Amino acid sequence: MGRVLFALTLVVALCTAVPASAQTARAMGTVRDIDGKPIKGATIRATNPDAYPPQVVSTSDDRGRWAMIGMRIGTYGFVVEAPGFLTVQASSAVRTAASAPLMFTMARDPGPIPGALPSNIQAQLSAASMLRDQGRLDQALSAYQEIREKNPKLNAVNMVIGSIYRSRAAQEADPTARRALLDRAIESYQVVVEADAENERARRELDSARAEAAALSTR
Repeated sequence: MGRVLFALTLVVALCTAVPASAQTARAMGTVRDIDGKPIKGATIRATNPDAYPPQVVSTSDDRGRWAMIGMRIGTYGFVVEAPGFLTVQASSAVRTAASAPLMFTMARDPGPIPGALPSNIQAQLSAASMLRDQGRLDQALSAYQEIREKNPKLNAVNMVIGSIYRSRAAQEADPTARRALLDRAIESYQVVVEADAENERARRELDSARAEAAALSTR
């Protein structure tokens, strides 16, 4: 009888044990600018190719707060983007127990150097940047594309266009439409990398966009 009881206990223990890699976890925190003001509408992406889902996306509220649930424990790479701000990248461990919030601080994108471009082009870039900062992404995208068509050597514009496509993708609920937007972002980043192979930022953004697109394909 004792052996039977031991065997039953062992079976129960094996059935109820949950592998650490399958345990759910969460991450949360805030996004602020360098002055400590909350940034609303920032897109936070957490990527871990060994987890499922391999990528989780969240958006900050009007107090800069964000949260992610349904994650797996492990180390994630975080990418934070917001219109008018420089992209922030970091890595952090995600655990099941409550951990310290992740605080992301973003610096304003200075844009083109004043005086480095003809005044008419500078004015067009400023107008397009204003549209982007206001969240009018489709209009901003059209404005930047027009600038690029008239000034094909202005390669930096492709970085901004790629960023806007990714922001639009984050707002898109339909997976097919979202993938199409990510493909356009990848194309824009590739143009930059082909013209400037040493552009580390462009290479990072390209790799990140490709990982996000690949994550959609696995769903």
